[in-house]
Amino acid sequence: MADRKVKIGVVGCGVVASAYYLPFLMDHEPADLVAVCDLTEQRAKDCARLFGAKEIYTDYHDMLAKADIEAVWILTGPGTHKAFAVAAAEAGKHILLQKPMATTKADADAIQAVVKKAGVHCLVEPSQQSPLQPPYPRLRELVKQGALGDPYWFSFIWTGPDHDNGGLGHNPYGAAAFLTKESGGMLYDYAYGPSQIVSVLGTCKSVMAMAALQVPDRPIVPESDYTNYLSKATDPWDANYWDAVVKAPKTDSARTEAPDVYNILYEMEEGWIGMFHVGRPFQPIPKGVRGGSMEVFGTEGNIYFDPYPGIHSTVSSTNRSLLNNPDENGWETHPKDGDLSKAKWPKPVPGGFNYYHESSRELIDCILTGRRTMIDEDWGAHINEMLTGAQESAETGRKYEMQTRVNW
Repeated sequence: MADRKVKIGVVGCGVVASAYYLPFLMDHEPADLVAVCDLTEQRAKDCARLFGAKEIYTDYHDMLAKADIEAVWILTGPGTHKAFAVAAAEAGKHILLQKPMATTKADADAIQAVVKKAGVHCLVEPSQQSPLQPPYPRLRELVKQGALGDPYWFSFIWTGPDHDNGGLGHNPYGAAAFLTKESGGMLYDYAYGPSQIVSVLGTCKSVMAMAALQVPDRPIVPESDYTNYLSKATDPWDANYWDAVVKAPKTDSARTEAPDVYNILYEMEEGWIGMFHVGRPFQPIPKGVRGGSMEVFGTEGNIYFDPYPGIHSTVSSTNRSLLNNPDENGWETHPKDGDLSKAKWPKPVPGGFNYYHESSRELIDCILTGRRTMIDEDWGAHINEMLTGAQESAETGRKYEMQTRVNW
């Protein structure tokens, strides 16, 4: 077991692959990076050169059939996820599936069913703001113990950042990055929100939403810029395109084909009702101002996320006996996992949580030990339904009743 390595193929040699997943797989002792695959052959060649993959493919099904692999990292556009995940499971391959799981409930159901039938492991991103990331198990425990009292309400509205990070308004690169209809639109880039809500408050019961397409035309960096960047990269630990794209000129344009603003009401099974907002501001917020994040209010306590620099979350309760080391004001505080201001991705700062790395580590360990991950196909299907349910509610004007649930 000590010498056992998991043989891995990666499909999709885009930005998250070269910036995050591939450096980790190259360096992680139990991982054997056998093959990379991309429709753009040059990207596959450059990723193989940088990260040491033994084989290069431009056809995903060829890789499944010919490469000696037991697991697939699916890092392609959302519109491919169902077909690629189903093909992998039917071939007996374990799966790491980038968010979103799918862009329809039917597709998520199909993935869920074939994974169970095949008996393979499946991890659905994101692991960030999930039970895999501290301190979410602790926060969930406090809620279940009644530290917040009776359920009241919650809100989750992102309003940052306080500087131009290249992503104001939308992802700076590629129309497929949640602008095209096939990608599902900007809603499907926001799986983090439902994941965080469920990680703290449990199963979602129903969804109501309104949506609009407010800004149809977006300037973007040309697709070729990333390919050119990758071809010139020489250091696998310094091939993060996001560092470069911030300053790259947006000389192409893309037509937004799906709503870019959602206001969503989630009713949770345990009684909480709250709002989640999807949409990116076009201009920075004032420096020093707290960016939007999740807030939870019960009759006996509250939870705040990102209240101060260096603080991940803080919890109050009238029942202080439930809290660990509360301060003089009665708050249990959880520090951030590493000082992200000092991060030079893809290497996380000491103690930092890089979800791409931790998800890869988690799935590899599950394959080696046989245990199941918490963020499996069932978890992924529930988080995904919170997104597809919002889309359906916005389109029909009716409340959407959830059909999936999680045991958390």
